[in-house]
Amino acid sequence: MKKRQRKVRLIRAAIQLIFFIAAPSLFSTAFAGVKSIFLAIGNHQSVTWNSFLDVTAVLLLVTILFGRHFCGYACAFGSLGDALYELTLFIRSRFFHKKKRHGYSEEMVHKLQKVKYIVLALILLFCVTGFYSSLQGMSPWDVFSMLTTGKLPKPAYIVGTVLLFLIMIGMCTQERFFCQFLCPMGAVFAIMPVIPGALLKRNRPNCAPKCTLCKKRCPAHLDIDGDTAHSGECICCHTCTVTCPRQNIHFGDPDRDNEAVIEKK
Repeated sequence: MKKRQRKVRLIRAAIQLIFFIAAPSLFSTAFAGVKSIFLAIGNHQSVTWNSFLDVTAVLLLVTILFGRHFCGYACAFGSLGDALYELTLFIRSRFFHKKKRHGYSEEMVHKLQKVKYIVLALILLFCVTGFYSSLQGMSPWDVFSMLTTGKLPKPAYIVGTVLLFLIMIGMCTQERFFCQFLCPMGAVFAIMPVIPGALLKRNRPNCAPKCTLCKKRCPAHLDIDGDTAHSGECICCHTCTVTCPRQNIHFGDPDRDNEAVIEKK
């Protein structure tokens, strides 16, 4: 099982690296599309389609059809978080002999997951009220976008730079810190409906007695059944699927699949 886990991690890391190099600004571009709608409303202008909304629409459609695979595999900000967390794990293991994965408690994670909805609501409120222009230089993802294009942020972006630094520290303390707790686009993705076949599910009767490995290894502490109140928080990292000793977690309806197998027999 460890070989399988290592293989999946390497494949995912390779995909993340490709997107990080080729399209590091997808996240900020998609959210710019969302902001453009509310900025137009705040300026009493008609909402017109733009190139930002092209990216937003594509990513929302992908989320509806396949789940939050963009978050798990393509978002450069999320990939940065994964890299920093894995680096922290290596340092803890190599120099402090602590091999256990660290992070917040399940209760704390589920509470903090609500913060990103507040962040989203505040940003959109600022857009509608015209206050957003006063926040120029305070966006950490704008600073991140500059850095990924090889540009150093200007002095006007000192607040955004400090916020990015603080977020990076948070990324070292909890897996997918920004994605789960602060990402406004992540909040948008989390409230999107996902077709049933794109949800991760498990066949509970086939689970080993008292086995909770999937939940323990899930960054969001999700009970993998596809229909929990927190199912929108799944970033489709597939950690649960490779952790399950019986390979009991997959997309679709496990009960229906089992019925089909029984019928064939």
